[in-house]
Amino acid sequence: MDWLDALNRDGHALSVAARHDPTAAVPACEGWNVDDLLRHIGGVHHRTALVVAERRTARPDASEYVAPHGNALGWYEMGLANLLDVLRTADPEQPCWTFVGTRPARWWHRRMAHETAIHRLDAEQATGGVHAFDAEFAVDGIDEGLQMASYRPRVDDAEPGTVHIHATDVEGEWLVTFGEHLTIAEGHAKGDAAVRGPAEHLYRWLWGRAPQDGLEVFGDQAAVDRLRSRMSI
Repeated sequence: MDWLDALNRDGHALSVAARHDPTAAVPACEGWNVDDLLRHIGGVHHRTALVVAERRTARPDASEYVAPHGNALGWYEMGLANLLDVLRTADPEQPCWTFVGTRPARWWHRRMAHETAIHRLDAEQATGGVHAFDAEFAVDGIDEGLQMASYRPRVDDAEPGTVHIHATDVEGEWLVTFGEHLTIAEGHAKGDAAVRGPAEHLYRWLWGRAPQDGLEVFGDQAAVDRLRSRMSI
């Protein structure tokens, strides 16, 4: 999958949506408007470009990529263009900082593609005109989202349990096991609960951008709710 092509596509679609109304409330991000969204995702883009371009192996200080007081859209667009240029030209194998320790720079290709895609959806839900995700991209995003969630410990959620996730329109199945960290195993398996549906709907639901309505749920609803609560962006 060409994640940089996806980053370019969804990054520009986010910009187009944001132009409609920078003051519109973002439904999935309580207390944010579109301008706040631009400052968040723009900061993520600026930070990632800095990490990769300068081969940083430690997280930069937030003061290094602070958003301006005005023209958040222009700052966001400049950051997107710079990020794309940096990721396209950097050695994909060079080590750099990530949320999960030092990884090759290519780790950021996938992370930035899905971070931007989900926030593109946020901007479109705020201002209207939501566009669909391709099923292959969505199923990749389900996997990436589960992997990201698995890195985050939850010491207050030691209750055991399993949830099987199954995309019905494209190949993609996972078994999620609860613990201090989520454990993710690809493939068909029986869990305490199962969630089935089109990849795009599953992708949006897991990231909190769509309701459960329309998905097939079997077994323990509480386990499904716990899985959804462990997902965040």
